[in-house]
Amino acid sequence: MLEKLGPEKLRRRCDPHIFSFSSTEEIEPLSGIIGQERALEALRLGLSLKAPKSRHNVYVAGEPGLGKTSAVTQFLEEISQNQPVPPDICYVHNFLTPHTPRYLLLPPGKGRELKEDMDRFLEFLERELPRVMESEEMRARARRERELLEARREALFRELETKARSLGFAVQRTPFGINTIPLKPDGSPYSHEEFQALPEEEKSAILRKQTELQDLVRETFQRLGELEESWQAQQKKLTQEAVRFLIEPRLSQLQAKYAGIPRVSEFLNAVLQDIVANAENLVAGKAKPQLPIPLPEPDRFLRYRVNLLVDRSGMKGAPVVVEENASYINLFGTIERRVQFGIVTTDFTQIRPGALHRANGGYLVLSALNVLRFPLSWDALKIALKSGEIRVEDPAQMLGYASTEGLRPEPVPLQVKVILIGPLWLYYLLYFYDEDFRKLFTIRADFDTEMPWTEEAAWAIARFIRARRLENP
Repeated sequence: MLEKLGPEKLRRRCDPHIFSFSSTEEIEPLSGIIGQERALEALRLGLSLKAPKSRHNVYVAGEPGLGKTSAVTQFLEEISQNQPVPPDICYVHNFLTPHTPRYLLLPPGKGRELKEDMDRFLEFLERELPRVMESEEMRARARRERELLEARREALFRELETKARSLGFAVQRTPFGINTIPLKPDGSPYSHEEFQALPEEEKSAILRKQTELQDLVRETFQRLGELEESWQAQQKKLTQEAVRFLIEPRLSQLQAKYAGIPRVSEFLNAVLQDIVANAENLVAGKAKPQLPIPLPEPDRFLRYRVNLLVDRSGMKGAPVVVEENASYINLFGTIERRVQFGIVTTDFTQIRPGALHRANGGYLVLSALNVLRFPLSWDALKIALKSGEIRVEDPAQMLGYASTEGLRPEPVPLQVKVILIGPLWLYYLLYFYDEDFRKLFTIRADFDTEMPWTEEAAWAIARFIRARRLENP
C-alpha cells in the first residue's frame, strides 16, 4: 500500500545534538576526503605498484562535480612529502653530434649550481683568454718560431740556388712560384734569340737539365710546405699549452665537485678539449667581417653553457603536477627558435620543458577528455610511458610538415605515475578499443556518488566545511 510522504520526510535532517561544538570555528579542519575510502585505497594500490618504466598508472572515474581533481591532488601532495626529490634536468651541447644535445641529471639544486659555475667560468675565460693569447711572452715565442721558420726557408732556397748553378741555371722567385733561367758559360742568362740560335743538341741538353731542376724545385716546395705545416702545428701546440695551463685548474675544481656524476665529468672533459682546440676563435673580435649593417655579436661561449630545464632547488618530496591544458607542447616541451634578419636558428639553450619533465620522479594529473582532444598528445603520452623516455620533438616534423633537420635532444629517462581523471564511460571506451590503455592504466579508482549517513560522516562534513572556510575566509 502506498504511503503519502510529507515534506519533512523528503530530506534528512542532521541532529545538531550529535555535535559537541556550537560553531565549526571550534573544530579541526578536514585534511582528507569524505566517503571515498574505496577510491583512495585503489589509488594507493596503483601508486605503490613498482614496475619497469611507467606501467601501473591510474584512471580515476566518476561523475563531474565530485571534486575528483582536488581530492586526488590533495592525496598526492600528502603522500609525496615523504618521497625523495627527483634530480634536476639540464641539457648541454653535444660536441660529437651537435644536433643531439645531451641531458644531465643532477641531485636537487646541483643543476643550478652547475649552471652558475659554468657561467662564472666563462666570465673568467672571456676576461683572461685574450690576455693570455696577446701576452708579450706569447708574441715573443711566436716571433722566435717565425724567425726560425724564415731561416729554414732561406736555407732551402740557397740550397736550391746552389744546385741550380751546378746545372747551369739561375732561379728567380716570383709571387707565383720559381722561374728557372738557363745561363751562358759566363754566368749571364740567355736571351730568347740566343737560346733559339743554339745547336739542337745543346738545347736538348739544357732542357734535360731544366727538367731535372724542375724536380728539385718541386722537392723544395714540398719541403717548404712541410716546414709551414710544422710551424703551424708548433704555433697551435704553443697556444694549446697556454690555454690548457689557464683553464685546467678551474675545470679540475669543477671535476672534483661533480666527480660522482659521470655525464657531468664527460661534459667538463669535452669543454676542456674544445676550448683548447678552438682558443683562437674564442677571442673577441678575431677575424670579424665588416658588414654594412651591424649585427648582434653571437655568444662565442654558447656551446659551453648549461640549459637548466627543471630546477628542484628547495623542493620537498616528489613533484605533483596538474596539467589542465594537455597540448603536446605543454606535455612534452618544445624547441624554441630565434629569427634574425629572416634567418631562423636554434640551439640547445632553446629547449623548454613540459609537464612530463616537471613531474618526472613524481605524479602527473591529467583530464582524460582534455588529453584526447589534442591530436598528438594521447599517442605521444602512451609512447613515453611504454618507452620510459621523454622526447622533445617538433610537432611539425612529426607530422611531416617541416623538411629541415632540427635538433633532436637525447630523450630523458622517465619514471612517473600518470593519473587520468574522467568519466566511467570513457574508461570503458578506452579499455575495449585501446590495447595500450589496458596495459598502461591497470588500476581504476571509482569515486562514489553516495555514502552512508553516519555520525562519523556528519562530523567529517562539518570538518570539511571548516576546511573550506579557512580556504575562503
